[in-house]
Amino acid sequence: MSVPVLRVEGLSVEFPASGGRGLFKPKTTFKALSEISLSLVAGEALGLIGESGSGKTTLGKAIVGLVPTSQGRIEVAGTELDVQKDADRSALACQVQMVFQDPFSSLHPRKTVGNTLSEPFRIQKTVESSAQPGKVAALLQRVGLDPAHAARYPQHFSGGQRQRIAIARAIANQPSVLVADEPVSALDVSVQAQILNLLDELKAQENMAMLFISHDLSVVRHLCQRIAVMYLGRIVEIGPAKAMAASPVHPYTAALMSAVPRVKARNKAMSKPIVLKGDVPSHAAIPSGCPFHTRCWLYAKKGQPERCRSEVPDLVGVGADRQSACFFPQEADPSAAGA
Repeated sequence: MSVPVLRVEGLSVEFPASGGRGLFKPKTTFKALSEISLSLVAGEALGLIGESGSGKTTLGKAIVGLVPTSQGRIEVAGTELDVQKDADRSALACQVQMVFQDPFSSLHPRKTVGNTLSEPFRIQKTVESSAQPGKVAALLQRVGLDPAHAARYPQHFSGGQRQRIAIARAIANQPSVLVADEPVSALDVSVQAQILNLLDELKAQENMAMLFISHDLSVVRHLCQRIAVMYLGRIVEIGPAKAMAASPVHPYTAALMSAVPRVKARNKAMSKPIVLKGDVPSHAAIPSGCPFHTRCWLYAKKGQPERCRSEVPDLVGVGADRQSACFFPQEADPSAAGA
């Protein structure tokens, strides 16, 4: 088995709760992430999906050191890195980079493209000043842009071109892990496929691991070998993309997968979307027991077991290559929900 280039174990992130605090009131926090564990090997793409507010972007930012963690560990190429230490943060920046969702706000408007792409070389001291213009030209070519445009500013480019520039900046120092946070959601449909193909090509060429955060399940199934599903700051299921799309073992995954249009479903039940009741609870007031039980169709069908209300299910193995945080795995197939 390949050695993971990125390993995250028991990672949690807490933020101060919003609102006023009285003199005698205790300090309150809410957990944005709860004991996240995952790993990626070189050349692999892991899709991270879930509703808005599930913690996907927070996890991505925590992995690259942009959000402080409250517990857990991050290993890159077998070395544990503490993002609170300057030296480790610098080492992490060399190995793990991020492409942000909005290309219009991720580039400095007063810096030329050439200056922006030279910055990783200057900060990490990986390329001599005299060689940087040539490296910038090569980067622009790699992402499908004209090297002669290095003197232009971000406002002179379209959204798709800006995202190509952001990708070029992320791969400048040849990181082993790329975190892509919904990299095409702010782009026109006409250019989304081009950016996705570019990311897939660069991943293969550089043998990078990629954590691909998205709400588009069709894209994730096409681009990623495995999928991790998040709900209220926890991973509730993780496994091979094709297997999870065909037969989910967590009721939340089943609901998400049932919403993906299918040309031909396996059976009539699978062709019907599973409609979840209510909104996602607040991270400041996560339900007791299984966090998903208040919206779970399987919980209702099983007669509202006390165990679901009082115990938090662990993420445990289901078969050879799947993990699920549910007390009733294998019963969450969409066909079971159609009855």
